[in-house]
Amino acid sequence: MHQVLRQIVPCCALGLVLPILSASTAHAGFIASTTGAINVISPPASAVPGALTSNNYQAWDETSGAISAPLQVNMLGQPGSYDGLSNYAPLAGTLATGTKYDSVMVQLDPKTTFPAQSPIASITFTGKIIGLALFGQSLDASDIYGNPSTTYPHGLPSIGTQTRGIDFTHDDRFSITNNGLTLNLQLTAGFGDFDEIRIFAAPAAASVPEPASLAIWSGLGLVLAFRRRSLLNIKQQFWT
Repeated sequence: MHQVLRQIVPCCALGLVLPILSASTAHAGFIASTTGAINVISPPASAVPGALTSNNYQAWDETSGAISAPLQVNMLGQPGSYDGLSNYAPLAGTLATGTKYDSVMVQLDPKTTFPAQSPIASITFTGKIIGLALFGQSLDASDIYGNPSTTYPHGLPSIGTQTRGIDFTHDDRFSITNNGLTLNLQLTAGFGDFDEIRIFAAPAAASVPEPASLAIWSGLGLVLAFRRRSLLNIKQQFWT
């Protein structure tokens, strides 16, 4: 009995700690949940440098619909770990006309020039990531899928290694989980950096009955079919 208790107590204690370590915030819209240094906000009036300063990431829903013309993106949502100097040539691709999408903007525009550390956060979307606009040209081209009432830094010139998107350095790091639903971020927050990433995600799939539910409905169908056959047999016997 004591051995059983010794096994149960650590598990219970661990259960109390895990929610604290992996606490996430649920959201309505295209973002299902977030963890870490990130604020999910309403679409702002302006997203130009200096308009949304915060040492946390700022994220907001943009638009939803279908891609109106072929759109080049820097990557198509392939799982893995990347940074500003990754080779994106084999990862880049085109979102074809008619592709259904939800778009979300993530921005980092630090308040302080030298924050203590780069903010770490994760975003889980309601649908799988299908495209990322990571650099200035791709962000500019995809601004037509931004929030219509938000002013974006369209055409913001690059300064050295710094671009409108992530910077051309190893310091700007991100990863996509194997299920394609979660984006993990650790972008550079020092030296007044301004970073943006536009995420295109597939709209959440329509709900599908789980296997257990399908089994119940299948079983019910068999019962009804058996009863109908029994009634037919009774009727035949009655009239013959």
